[in-house]
Amino acid sequence: MSKYGICHLAQVPLRETISHSSEMVSQVLFGDIVEIKDKYQNWHKVETVFDGYEGWLDEKQFLPLDQEDFDACKSDKGNVFSAGLFSEVERNTDHALFHIGMGCRLPLFKEGSFKIGKLDYSYKSPVLEVPAEPDRKRKAILERATALINTPYLWGGKSAAGIDCSGLTQLVFRTCGIDLLRDASRQATQGTLINLIDEAQAGDLLFFDNENEQIVHVGIYTGNGHIVHSSGCVRMDPVDHEGIFKQEIGTYSHHLRLIRRMV
Repeated sequence: MSKYGICHLAQVPLRETISHSSEMVSQVLFGDIVEIKDKYQNWHKVETVFDGYEGWLDEKQFLPLDQEDFDACKSDKGNVFSAGLFSEVERNTDHALFHIGMGCRLPLFKEGSFKIGKLDYSYKSPVLEVPAEPDRKRKAILERATALINTPYLWGGKSAAGIDCSGLTQLVFRTCGIDLLRDASRQATQGTLINLIDEAQAGDLLFFDNENEQIVHVGIYTGNGHIVHSSGCVRMDPVDHEGIFKQEIGTYSHHLRLIRRMV
C-alpha cells in the first residue's frame, strides 16, 4: 500500500467513516496531497498534508503517490492556484478536459503546465499567485472572498460548488499564502488577538459563539463594518461589537466572540 496520495478530481468528500452515506467532514481539492494512515476494503484513512485534517477517502477518488513524487509536490514552493470559479484543465495523456474550482493547487506549475503524480496537465486559464506584501495580501483576501459571494452553503464544503464558513476562510487565506486549520474553533487559536472591532482591519477573522460559548462560525472582516461569511450562502452583512446583523430579519444572527489577525 502506498503511503501517499493526491487528488486528481475537482473535489472529493472526506468522510467521517467508511461509507458514502457517512458525514462529509471536509473536502480534498484537486492537487491536494494526503498521507495514508490506514486502509479498510476500498477506503483509506488519510491526513491532509497542509492542514492535518483526518477522514476517509474512497480509493477511486485519489491517485497513489510514490515517495519521490510526494516529496516533489510537498516541497514545491510555487503556490499557484486556479483563479476562476471554474477553470478548464486538460490531461495531456488522453486530452481529457474537465473543470476545477477556484483555489485548487497546481503542483509544479510552469508555463501553463503542471503535474499530478506522473500525469502531465495543461492549464491556460488565469492563476492566483500568493501576494508578497501584507497590504496586498489583505486586498487579495477581500477580492477572493467576495468573488465567492452567492456560493451555496455546504457543510464540510470548501469549493466554489458549495462551501461552509471555515471552508471559505481556509480556501481564501490559502491562496494568499496563509494556511489555516480546518474548523472555525481551530482557526480561532491562530494569529494575533485583536481586542476591539474598532481596531480590526480588512482581512481580520471574526469568530462567533453559541449559547454554550463554543466557537461555531467565522467570517472575514471587510474593514468598513461588514463581514463576508458563509451562512446559507456566501454573503456580506453588517457587523459590529455585538455580532452579525441580518437585515432581512431585523436582528443579530451571530454573537461576536473574538477577532484574530492572520496578516
